[in-house]
Amino acid sequence: MAAESQKLSKEELREDEFVEWIMEAVEYVKERSQLFIGGLAGLVVVILLINHFIESSEAAEVEAVALLGDVLMAEQSGQVSEAIRLAEQLATSYTGAPAAGQGLVLLANMHYAEGRIAEARGYYRDYLDNYEPIDVLAYAAESGLASCLEAEGQLLEAGRYYEAYAGRETGSIRAALALMEAARVYGLAGDGKKQRELLEAVSRDFAQYPVALQARASLGML
Repeated sequence: MAAESQKLSKEELREDEFVEWIMEAVEYVKERSQLFIGGLAGLVVVILLINHFIESSEAAEVEAVALLGDVLMAEQSGQVSEAIRLAEQLATSYTGAPAAGQGLVLLANMHYAEGRIAEARGYYRDYLDNYEPIDVLAYAAESGLASCLEAEGQLLEAGRYYEAYAGRETGSIRAALALMEAARVYGLAGDGKKQRELLEAVSRDFAQYPVALQARASLGML
């Protein structure tokens, strides 16, 4: 009986640790929602992560999801170098696993934040070229590539990249957000005409989304 009680205690401990990890992951997304489409979409990433953990039947996939959790925890606690090391391990050891794809986007984001633009671009491209795209992560990777161009001072090229991505996502909220980013970048480049044109397009073509209100507000400030 004592042995059974001890076993239950260990199981409860593991469950408590998992629940605590999930709570930490949710908090991570709330604090870093700008890396995704928004707070709600960021929570979708966490839900996908949980689903991967629950549904994965192969040991390698379970290990990949657990390692992705370690990446999130390390980054959240400010251990950027450790988070990058773990993310690189995830990407190389579990290539093809959905968690590894998410790890690539996180790895790219961390390199971008550290000013390593070439490395960030490579990881964003790796995700887009080699993984089945998840809407939220695909947007993060595509906008990440445009941000790399912007960081290098290639503002017009960044604007065109956002526009091209929006063209591939016609009618979706991702297209609207990409057009808003394109308008912002064209404004920075001094092309006010193009900026106004895109803001008017978002206001007109995406009236069902709150982003249309943002577009109209931006038009009012031109």
